[in-house]
Amino acid sequence: MHKPTNRWQAFLIHLGISLVIFLVLAWIIVEIWYPFPFFQYDGGWQGIRIVAGVDLVLGPLLTLIVYKPGKKHLKLDLAVIALIQAAALAWGIWITWYERPVAVVYTIDHFTPVTAGEMLDHGRDFRSLADFDTHRPVYVALDVPDDFDARQRLLQQSVRSGVPLYLFTERYRRIDGEMKTHMIRESEDLYTYLQTDPEARQALEAFYRIRAELPNRYLFVPLHSRYGRSVLVLERDTLDTVGAIDVDVTPYLKRRKPRGLEKFRKSA
Repeated sequence: MHKPTNRWQAFLIHLGISLVIFLVLAWIIVEIWYPFPFFQYDGGWQGIRIVAGVDLVLGPLLTLIVYKPGKKHLKLDLAVIALIQAAALAWGIWITWYERPVAVVYTIDHFTPVTAGEMLDHGRDFRSLADFDTHRPVYVALDVPDDFDARQRLLQQSVRSGVPLYLFTERYRRIDGEMKTHMIRESEDLYTYLQTDPEARQALEAFYRIRAELPNRYLFVPLHSRYGRSVLVLERDTLDTVGAIDVDVTPYLKRRKPRGLEKFRKSA
């Protein structure tokens, strides 16, 4: 490789190498760890900023500051910079991996993304999620009792243990049969609301300007993510994600809140 004759050449060479690394990592983050729409709503954008800051700013900037042709111990300085950048980049990658959504759990009336970190922190093995679904992240439903007293006991168990209801992995079920029928019914009610609320209707119309298929082809499900609330749009048959409507339907959900869920809603 051509030896840089000044610090700006060294900076540009370092920046070019870092850019190649960043593009590879960005593809992994956007396509594998945080697929649409979770890059926007559940931490992907925050993760990629960490990686970009470390990879595209920290390392090249240190090279710009330190590099001087003929400087004594220049190779050692550059090696130290490489180690610092590698260590910081490894930390950024680990944080982004740790915070990625591995499951999207349907709990009563909405989806909640669950991260790898949440699973690990509560002693859950997220590798077993592959048994439910082939999507990444996996779509599952939480088995919540219809009986009022049984539901109350489950909610009290969540409060006592400090474990959110959506992390009760022993109650995860496939989205099929009666659960899918329930979701379709809920989706149809939500779609009616999206058509009647002025703000929601504008967001719905924006979605249909891109996709002109009939509503009964889709499931419309509220999505409660870390960085925003929206309505997730899934193919009804395959559960493939086809879009996200950028509207918060919390007022709609509160009006039809099932009895006994007040404490859970505050903690969810």
